[in-house]
Amino acid sequence: MWPLIVLWDAGASSVLFQVSGVIIAFTLSVSLVRFLSRDDHVPIRDASKRHNWQTTSMLNRVCYCSVCEVLLGQGEGVFCDCCGVSAHVTCVTTANHTLKCKLVHCADGSPFKHHWVKGNLSLGAACDVCEEEAGCGCGLVDYSCCWCHRSVHSLCLPSLEVCDFGRFRPLIVPPNCVEVETRRSSIRRKLRLRTVKPSGWLQWTPLIVMGNCRSGSNEGAVVLATFRRVLNPAQCVDLAERPPEVALEWCQLLQHAGAKPIILVAGGDGTVGWVLNAIHSLSIDPAPPVAVIPLGTGNDLSRVLGWGKEFCPDLQPEEVLKRVLKANTVKLDRWEVTTKWANHLSHLGRTKKSLMYNYMSVGVDAQVTLDFHRTRESAFYIISSRIFNKMLYLLFGTQQVMERGCRNLEERLELYMDGKRIILPEIESIVILNIPSWGAGCRLWDMLDQNEVGEQSMCDGKLEVLALYSSFHMAQLQVGLSTPHHVGQGTNITVKLKDSLPVQVDGEPWLQRPCTITINRNGQATLLSQPNEK
Repeated sequence: MWPLIVLWDAGASSVLFQVSGVIIAFTLSVSLVRFLSRDDHVPIRDASKRHNWQTTSMLNRVCYCSVCEVLLGQGEGVFCDCCGVSAHVTCVTTANHTLKCKLVHCADGSPFKHHWVKGNLSLGAACDVCEEEAGCGCGLVDYSCCWCHRSVHSLCLPSLEVCDFGRFRPLIVPPNCVEVETRRSSIRRKLRLRTVKPSGWLQWTPLIVMGNCRSGSNEGAVVLATFRRVLNPAQCVDLAERPPEVALEWCQLLQHAGAKPIILVAGGDGTVGWVLNAIHSLSIDPAPPVAVIPLGTGNDLSRVLGWGKEFCPDLQPEEVLKRVLKANTVKLDRWEVTTKWANHLSHLGRTKKSLMYNYMSVGVDAQVTLDFHRTRESAFYIISSRIFNKMLYLLFGTQQVMERGCRNLEERLELYMDGKRIILPEIESIVILNIPSWGAGCRLWDMLDQNEVGEQSMCDGKLEVLALYSSFHMAQLQVGLSTPHHVGQGTNITVKLKDSLPVQVDGEPWLQRPCTITINRNGQATLLSQPNEK
């Protein structure tokens, strides 16, 4: 203790104050620069400046440097996720100056020509002219187009000139249809999307990919990098940098150009709901259909729509695009959750409104989600993986078995369905479902006798209400060893909380003080579902 007092008396206090002042000033300056340089429009990368380099650890194959033609080891060097050019770190500057990247926009109205990239062809590639095997041998052998992805021998190259963008042409926005404008500021010069011209194609359904590079174990970044290779790179938008409203500018401009855009969201149920809320707030008519690549922990909406229960590390974009083209358009009920509670500081009450697509719950399962959410927001949450998240859920669920913080829930709230009060047994949670899946794939309503309770649908204007007896009951439901308590179906649900209780809506939890929660239908969202799957 004495050394600290001596240092403080020696003038360390003034040094600490100065250092703290510098740190605060630097933080404020960075925030100001970001505020002044923000852009609420679709950003367009200037492909003439440099390639969009990524580490080759994202690739599942070895390749050759496009500059010196020396073999790159696994995880060594970088590659452009737009055009496919590879290079050593020492060759990056040369590659930026001598090798053209995939064009994002161009003003040329003539027929679009192939963009050939030498070597590093995919395994089993065949020449599109002579149909013989291509890309065989050491070094950079033969060519492939980074738009239509056709392969061709060096000798057959003159036979192909005009590019038709290949089999996924309906999903691509051609560079000659994209018009940009330059935005100059005191900080830097930017290119942004101004308008989209008609392509003249029949059945033009461009795909806009949205993902969050900061979510999960870098899975969002992998998805965006993968689709930049097969689409126009500007069609892939990182939600970590810009909100969905910016990306949806694509949809509005494409609809004016006569296209029918489709949205592909790479994320969990929360990210999908974020995008659906943005579509609703912008009043886009007709609403673009939304497909899903599951990156979350539960992915209940993705399961219901047939897009899978989890992310596949060996993601093949061609397979995803095929599924998008074959998908069916479905409707999903949208529900408005209105929460009203008294304000102790004034005589006026407070109101909070949110939208629900999947489910809402009050009680023990919301408490488990709230504990997990607080842990994830903590500075000590340094491991981000799906398996680790499931282990955390199991840990917090086991904790609730012992603590029983939501016991006697039936005495701490009142439930009304279509204006009629429901008498509840001894429970610890109420679950209100809009879709058949809950809790990472548990189909609660299907566990009941369908002849007695009726069918469940996500577009019939009804909500299914169930009750859980305890956290241990939740675990039994996950493995199919029990059934939930059936409450009923209704078109208007009201929950009156008499005590502070945990609440969650579509995986977003909070601790709610005594209030009245009302759920009413608010239109429908449009999504894409896989055929022959529930």
